[in-house]
Amino acid sequence: MTQIPSLAAFSSATPGRGDSGVTNDIREKAIEILFSEDVSERAQLTKHSRDGAEWQKIQTKFQEAITAFLAKGGDGVRATAGHLSSVKRQGGRSRNYDFDGKFVCNDGAIITLKIELKRGESIYDQPQFLQLYAKQGDMVTKSIEPYSSWFYDNYISDVASLAGVLAPPKSEYMANCFKTDYEVLAHTKALYRLDIRGSSINRKLQTLAFESIDEYLAELESNPAFVDMAAIQRRLNDQMGKLFVSWDPGAQDFVIEVFSKSSMTLTGHVSFKRRRSGQRSSLVVTNKASQPIQALLRWKNHNCLLGPGWQISLASA
Repeated sequence: MTQIPSLAAFSSATPGRGDSGVTNDIREKAIEILFSEDVSERAQLTKHSRDGAEWQKIQTKFQEAITAFLAKGGDGVRATAGHLSSVKRQGGRSRNYDFDGKFVCNDGAIITLKIELKRGESIYDQPQFLQLYAKQGDMVTKSIEPYSSWFYDNYISDVASLAGVLAPPKSEYMANCFKTDYEVLAHTKALYRLDIRGSSINRKLQTLAFESIDEYLAELESNPAFVDMAAIQRRLNDQMGKLFVSWDPGAQDFVIEVFSKSSMTLTGHVSFKRRRSGQRSSLVVTNKASQPIQALLRWKNHNCLLGPGWQISLASA
């Protein structure tokens, strides 16, 4: 039997911008079950002895939000009447969206919807609408190494020395630095246990992370041609037509938005955002709606250990 998600993930008490990945994962799992093609699997929630009525409300609200949005259409989404039949979870940064939704139109046609589940009142001013690992081909040209490889060349020996071990071969590091298994590499295995908030190791790793990010972005600032605007534009084009379904815990309802063409079209202007310390933290490109698209360079899983990537967000003004 499928493990029952916690209804608390949809509570109004869930945090805001700090909403954890674990809580978001629970919401995604719940939506997947509520719209499974297997009716008996749906029943595990909708017929739950204690929370069945509440799960039915969430199921209905999700269905009604998508049906109402598709009925109107807009920003590249054709207006059509019908109903959401099922959703299948996709996820992963290679797909860059959470679900494939099967939408059955009243005329019998079937449309596959790309659905991204978020939390909040809007897709604007969220921590991210897209995440990309710091690999070659997404943000920078071949004229400069991606941050992940550059970090190995310039900083991995410092990180390994903190762990009291030798740095791994570069091939081994590159094969594992985007994964989530801290046990594979000797330095990540040792430092994961020591990287406790406020500890000396924690502070040193943050210092190395911020210094390396600042230095890497300084190279991009000195050579703007290293920023691969064409690759970034391709990634943004992929966001067109995607339904961003945001759960607003305050309103206890779903809000659906799509990005307009102007919001996903770049002007070519490049700038950089700095921390209070003066260190660079983000690459900023501007869209045709005069909005900044901010790409925060960061580590997803503990500073300097695993998951170097770009966290991309769009501000409303």
